[in-house]
Amino acid sequence: VYYFAFGANLSSKVLEQRCIRVYEAFDFVLEGAALRFSLAGFYRNHGYASADAASGESVYGRMYLMLESDAIRMDYFEGVPFLEVHEKVFGQHNGQSFFYYRAIRAQEGLKPTREYLDYLLDAYREHPEVPPAYLEQMAQTQVLEEFLVQDSTGDFVRHIERWPSWLHPALVFYEGVCLRVVEFLWNRSLLQWMIRP
Repeated sequence: VYYFAFGANLSSKVLEQRCIRVYEAFDFVLEGAALRFSLAGFYRNHGYASADAASGESVYGRMYLMLESDAIRMDYFEGVPFLEVHEKVFGQHNGQSFFYYRAIRAQEGLKPTREYLDYLLDAYREHPEVPPAYLEQMAQTQVLEEFLVQDSTGDFVRHIERWPSWLHPALVFYEGVCLRVVEFLWNRSLLQWMIRP
């Protein structure tokens, strides 16, 4: 199956860490979407890239051909099944179906980490269709400087307003702890050592 990558998965290091095997790769431009750091991350004001719907705009990235089993595993790395933070969006290119991920609950004002932004910048510098002005604008993106625990809920505690107000501080703390645990385990597996490229 074909998968359109535009975030950290543009990095071969990330794909190798996740043991995703790519059989074919080519540069691709997704029309009718814009790259926004609108997916809430593990820290306060922390954001990951999302291909949000936007008329007249484009997202630059790479199309990967991978096994369907790896595509299912990618869903877990992208928080589709349990956290439900991404939705899979399907498209067509030259009669071939492909998919990519979009934030379900897009937020404004989020910032990527320096490491994450560098994944994109490094890939975009090698992408022949990325306009220099676009690359320069992305290079000016503000990055997350302070890694503060989340002070809001949404991923693990949903509809906090349904809970008594005296429980809210404990629920916010619980959300922060859960996010830290997920961040620690995100790219780890008890069986990872058994998986060979």
